[in-house]
Amino acid sequence: MRLTHFMDKLKDIFGDFYQPVTVVLEILGIILLSMILVKVGRFAIRKLFEKRRAFKYTADNKRLDTMYSLTVSVYRYVIYIIAGVVILSDVLKSSTVLAAAGIGGVALGFGAQSLIKDMLAGFFIIFENQYVVGDLITIDNMNGTVEEMELRVTKIRNYNGDLYIIPNGEIKKVTNHTRGNKAVIVDIPVAYSTDLGKAVDAANRVCTRVSGEFDTIVEPPEVLGITELGKDSMNLRIMARTYPNEQWAVERRIRMLIREEFGRDNLEFFEKNKIVAEKVCLGGEGANDGKV
Repeated sequence: MRLTHFMDKLKDIFGDFYQPVTVVLEILGIILLSMILVKVGRFAIRKLFEKRRAFKYTADNKRLDTMYSLTVSVYRYVIYIIAGVVILSDVLKSSTVLAAAGIGGVALGFGAQSLIKDMLAGFFIIFENQYVVGDLITIDNMNGTVEEMELRVTKIRNYNGDLYIIPNGEIKKVTNHTRGNKAVIVDIPVAYSTDLGKAVDAANRVCTRVSGEFDTIVEPPEVLGITELGKDSMNLRIMARTYPNEQWAVERRIRMLIREEFGRDNLEFFEKNKIVAEKVCLGGEGANDGKV
């Protein structure tokens, strides 16, 4: 009764405009309801995946994050498509739908082509397991960690905090830096005047210390020996392998310890600028013959 009374009041207020007003109100009501359903659904899906994450025998966290992101994306699209169909068929009626199709069908078709292209590309990215949420990837010249995957777009965040939102249909080539173990290669420029035996011993001590400090190392560091004989120096190389995205911390630690060990044993690094400066001061090769 109250609803009927309310509708009668609307008729009295809007008069001849009553029908268009009710159509607009119905459309707004459907849009509002769909937005509420999306928010409620997102919350329910998140709770479901949080329970899965807490389960002992479950998939890895990256895979779960990807499945959550994809599920939310598909759910949102389903709700919005259903809302659009209800608006077109029940609210605007079939005659209006046909008229709209005749007027805007071409524009809608071009827009749908791009949408379908992005969604198909997203499906194949997920089906082929090219990358998942949490992977460090490069798309064209954009580097970053995958923060969210949807059927239409991929979102990656770089080291500066910038968020790239890339339509899946525009992704042509992807470099995944997370798959497989990563090599740690540290090259040490050693002067020819340095005692090579002492330098190798110092490098071996560093390898032993680093092996005990990191549990992310797959293959412990080892001294490969001299890999290059240059004009003024030789190159001493240390190599190891770590889990994905852990190589940088190991590299930094090796370099720091090498600096400490070489300083303790009074071993010399090759310093190109120092050699050039000495030649200039002695009037040798590279000197400017007194000219400024």
